[in-house]
Amino acid sequence: VVREFFGLDAATISKSPVILQTRHRDELPDLFDRLNFKEGAEVGVEVGRYSKVLCEGNPGVKLHCVDAWRAYRGYREHVSQEKVDGFLETTKERLAPYNVHIVREFSVEAAKQFKRESLDFVYIDANHALPYVVADIAAWEPIVKRGGILAGHDYAHRGGNGYQCHVIEAVQAWAAAFRVAPWFVIGSSERLPDGTRPTAPSWMWVK
Repeated sequence: VVREFFGLDAATISKSPVILQTRHRDELPDLFDRLNFKEGAEVGVEVGRYSKVLCEGNPGVKLHCVDAWRAYRGYREHVSQEKVDGFLETTKERLAPYNVHIVREFSVEAAKQFKRESLDFVYIDANHALPYVVADIAAWEPIVKRGGILAGHDYAHRGGNGYQCHVIEAVQAWAAAFRVAPWFVIGSSERLPDGTRPTAPSWMWVK
């Protein structure tokens, strides 16, 4: 189904990562719907924008929205707890029409609340520093069912003002170490003709 959805042939997926520059992460909910995925999680929700996309694109899905919504030293130090509390309230309002379960906990601790191979998909968009990305993949990969999808955001080099983004390094290392193939990069970080940048690429593989 994944090959058909993206219009890929065997030759195209013979070498990973398979770069799908013209596709967008907003297409993933439609893919999940075609795969009859009924329950999943987004890890790193902030204000629930992509959570809404996941719910609208896959009607009837039960989505676990995982985020600590806590200000802590070393990550977004400019964000106060008051502001983060506001993010949570915005999330609740935005997602009120949908079947969501708010899990206010740090990623790795939250994963302990789920049984192995209990979710159809997990989308990771939490702390992008190397130790956190690796820990998130390690925590959530066992929660995804066989035939399910593990994915995540910001497969790109970004930095500045102390911000660390090591998603590329973490995902490549995991895929190499565990011989994950094929795996995909959805979207492009190249500037558009009008000079703007699209949403950063996402990564994905079928378990």
